[in-house]
Amino acid sequence: MKSYLSGLIGSLGLISFYFITMRLLAGSWASAFSQFKQLWYFMLPLSLGFGIQVGLYTNLRSKMKNNTSKGMMAGSTATSTLGMIACCAHHLTDILPIIGLSAVSVFLINYQIPLLVIGILSNIIGILYLLRLYKKLGLIKF
Repeated sequence: MKSYLSGLIGSLGLISFYFITMRLLAGSWASAFSQFKQLWYFMLPLSLGFGIQVGLYTNLRSKMKNNTSKGMMAGSTATSTLGMIACCAHHLTDILPIIGLSAVSVFLINYQIPLLVIGILSNIIGILYLLRLYKKLGLIKF
């Protein structure tokens, strides 16, 4: 039960991170929801995949004390977070040129969708990796 709760918290936490970041960058909740409606088909799989990884990792960690999968989890977490930030990044373009970072803003705008896709793919790889560990340890059979 703890792993399900951890996964749910992870998934909701990533979505919350997105909304809070959008609210801060865009200046309104309406903008955050509008952007989410445009990209929901990327956002939901990204947060769901992250939640599944958190749940699998929590369960695996409770079954064993060896932290073998910590590196994969950390890498995928960073990629998922980067994907969520990419959704908000076009609002940074209002600020970045003022502070001399216009190249960063152009990069984030141009690669928003590819960054989201990379985040989703890294989640899939992380989930498959964790399932492979489960199988290797004899915790599941398939």
